[in-house]
Amino acid sequence: MKRLVLIIFLCISGICHSQNKTCDKARQFYESGKLKAANKQIDKCLIDKQLKDNPNVLLLKSRIMFAIFVDKTLLEKYPSALKDAMRYAERSIEENPSESAQAAFKNANIDYFSQLIKQNNKEALEAYNNRKYTKALPIFRRSIYFGLDTQSLVLAGDCHWQMGEKHQSVPYFRKSADMIYAAVLDSNTKVFGYHKEPFRKLGKYFIDEKEYDSAYVIVKNGREILPNDPVLSEYTYHLMLYALNKIPPSEDYLRAVKQGLKDFPTDSFLHHRENSIYIFLLNSMAVNNEQAQFNKLLAEYAASKVAKQKLRDIATIRKYDIFAGKEPTVFIPELTYYLADIGLPEAVYASNRARLELYGPQGTDINQEILKSAVVEQKPKVAEILFRRHLELFPQSPGFGKARAEYTAAKNKGTSGYYDLLPMIRLNEASAKDYPKDPGFKAKAKEYRLRLVSETSDSGDFRLSRRTWNENKKLYPDQQKVLDAQWRKIVENDFRINYYGSRVNLKGKNEKLVPEYAWDGNADSCKEGSMSLAVVSRLEQRINYFRRMAGVDEEIFLDERDNENCRFAVMMCEANKSMSHEPNDGWRCYIPAGAETLKNSILSKDANPSIAITAAMGQNHATAGNRRWLLYPRSLYMGIASSKSFTAIKAIDHSNPVDSNKYKSSFVAWPPAGYCPRMLVFKKWSFSIDQNLQGAQVSMKDGAGQNIELKQDTYTAGYGMNTVVWEPTAGIQADTDYT
Repeated sequence: MKRLVLIIFLCISGICHSQNKTCDKARQFYESGKLKAANKQIDKCLIDKQLKDNPNVLLLKSRIMFAIFVDKTLLEKYPSALKDAMRYAERSIEENPSESAQAAFKNANIDYFSQLIKQNNKEALEAYNNRKYTKALPIFRRSIYFGLDTQSLVLAGDCHWQMGEKHQSVPYFRKSADMIYAAVLDSNTKVFGYHKEPFRKLGKYFIDEKEYDSAYVIVKNGREILPNDPVLSEYTYHLMLYALNKIPPSEDYLRAVKQGLKDFPTDSFLHHRENSIYIFLLNSMAVNNEQAQFNKLLAEYAASKVAKQKLRDIATIRKYDIFAGKEPTVFIPELTYYLADIGLPEAVYASNRARLELYGPQGTDINQEILKSAVVEQKPKVAEILFRRHLELFPQSPGFGKARAEYTAAKNKGTSGYYDLLPMIRLNEASAKDYPKDPGFKAKAKEYRLRLVSETSDSGDFRLSRRTWNENKKLYPDQQKVLDAQWRKIVENDFRINYYGSRVNLKGKNEKLVPEYAWDGNADSCKEGSMSLAVVSRLEQRINYFRRMAGVDEEIFLDERDNENCRFAVMMCEANKSMSHEPNDGWRCYIPAGAETLKNSILSKDANPSIAITAAMGQNHATAGNRRWLLYPRSLYMGIASSKSFTAIKAIDHSNPVDSNKYKSSFVAWPPAGYCPRMLVFKKWSFSIDQNLQGAQVSMKDGAGQNIELKQDTYTAGYGMNTVVWEPTAGIQADTDYT
């Protein structure tokens, strides 16, 4: 038995030795260029059970087939030589016992595998360039297996992208982007044209999916190796705007803006934001009496303006940054005037004080310098603030009250323009308190107040005209006839400018200076469409017109994110030919953000969004719910969009921190108090106030004291403010008072 085992062992050993000789012959024939003979010998090795899975034998077979492919005289006889070379190369890697062994095997044969990939990609590129993506994709995948080639990764991903399979393209683009970034950054590798694609495509994919953190990383990496790529620059800008919208006004916001200006030094938006955030931070410090911090930040702000002198595009920048390139001694006084114009008295005072402390004569009495500044100041807005603010902070300051009265008396002798009326009112009223025996100050304050109402209603500042009119009504009861005429003028001008002036036409009417709107979305392809800024501005104007008329001081803003979600909402309605506050996920073109918006929106079958707003105000429903949400004082952000057949107004919002006591005594009503355009007196009347209205009863009288019959609707809470709703059953007459 032992002898039999020995014979079998010797026989096996002889076969193995014989087969190894065969493999050696195959290698010798391959190296001497005798490819047919080499192939014949290697095939004998591959039928041996012990050698057929040997990585080196498989690799030799791959090399022989690749050499046959390169030899054009043999290709006709071996048409699948390249595929065979790829197949045996893959097997040679797979037969290594571990991942680390496979990696070592790839690295040991990197030159050959690179040749193989390059040739394989030629075939794939031919199909790819002819837009035969389904044919190109599996060929690129063969190259990807070797894990050494970025081109095949990028173009395999792009095949998926071009076939509409964007989600499946992401892993390819991610891997190739990491490899390209590492290779170029670490070794200054040459950048090829296809290197931009993973960064561009991933940037777009993540932005579209609102995965902004992922988008930021990939776009940032892309710009490090492709700093001048216009698409990546555009994405950088988009992401920067998104980030700025997320950051509250703060020093972090300022840093983000400054970083943005390094990338986009001539961008008008960023220059405006830089000024606005500096002013916001300075005003916060001024309000909190943090003069030392104010001085430090103002000096930094001034230095940033001086630094812009060195920018190549300073002439362009000055078109939208009026402070750019100016020295502190010029910039700070101009900033002070600007702060006065936008109504920031604490910042005006702190700015003037900072100018004196930073750039004024050393060792001088600051209080005396501030007094001198106020007296010689030719702009009443600034002078009024300097006098008032200093006396608020230092009520015992000698000379300030007297100097203010002398300044005011001198200014009263001249002519005050529109922009000086408000500060002149304040100067005269303050001086009248200091010197009650001088009737001139009180008389001048009254004259300026009546002028201010008239001139603000002509200029379109209806919030100021209404506020001043209400103050005048209490102060000057003897001027009832004048005040009544002024109120009618306010209402007529407001209607003309902000209601009639906020109309939007559907495409084709071609009315001069009136923007047109036509839905450019597509329900079949689930495209949500767009709305121009001109149209959005008109719609915001109309909503705020109704709020102001009804007695709501707080304005709303049409937020772009809410507008976008409304566009999704109306597209969903269009695709399903139906509108609902509770769509299910079986709806065509279902988008979660759109579905959520439908739950919180005023919906109507209107293609014209401006008409939809008026229709919401005139809603003939017992709750008047749509009107109540449009007029809700705690709303700050709304959204709007229209499709071919529907409009959604995202109106339910509680963002505005309104004083909790304000609307306990101030009411919101439609029709509003005072005059109302006849066409806007709707069927349903409403009265809202922040009180318990359960059981409240409504009665109406006309100007002659006669009762007006009405039908009061059932009280319903839950739509904005507490509201009673009723409907007069008798006809409402024009030019008639109703109480």
